[in-house]
Parts: sequence; structure tokens; C-alpha cells
Amino acid sequence: MERRTSILVLVYAFLVVVSIISLYELGERRVDVYVSLNILAYYVTYAVIRPTYTSRHVRVLNIVLFIVFALVASYRVYEVLMK
Repeated sequence: MERRTSILVLVYAFLVVVSIISLYELGERRVDVYVSLNILAYYVTYAVIRPTYTSRHVRVLNIVLFIVFALVASYRVYEVLMK
């Protein structure tokens, strides 16, 4: 169990660093893009390296992250539709 969690954290950290560097090099300045990609990196990592044990805290974190992602995505769609 501990090994899978360590791999999950390592892969997640790698994906976050790559996405932040890429967005910075592209000149992106909006915080919501960084937050969205960070959440997506977490979900992709979590789906690929599925820990065998999930606690109540992890379930709550998943729900909160999904709500934040849904809010950010709906706000971006709202901005596009209002233009």
C-alpha cells in the first residue's frame, strides 16, 4: 500500500511540474487554468495508479476537487457563451 501511494505522489508531482512549466512558457496568466490542470493531473494519476486503500479523507478530497473543477469549467463555459 505504501509503495503505490509513493508512486502516486511522485507521478502526480511530475505531472504538475510539467503542466506548470508548459503553461508558464506559453504565457498563460489565468489561475483557473493552473487549478484545472492540477486537478486533472490528480484525477489522471489517481485513475492510473489506483491505491488499494482509500480513506474517508481521500473521498472528501475527491468530492471537493470535483466541485471546484465543475465550478471552474462552468464559469469558463459561461464566459464563452456570454461573448
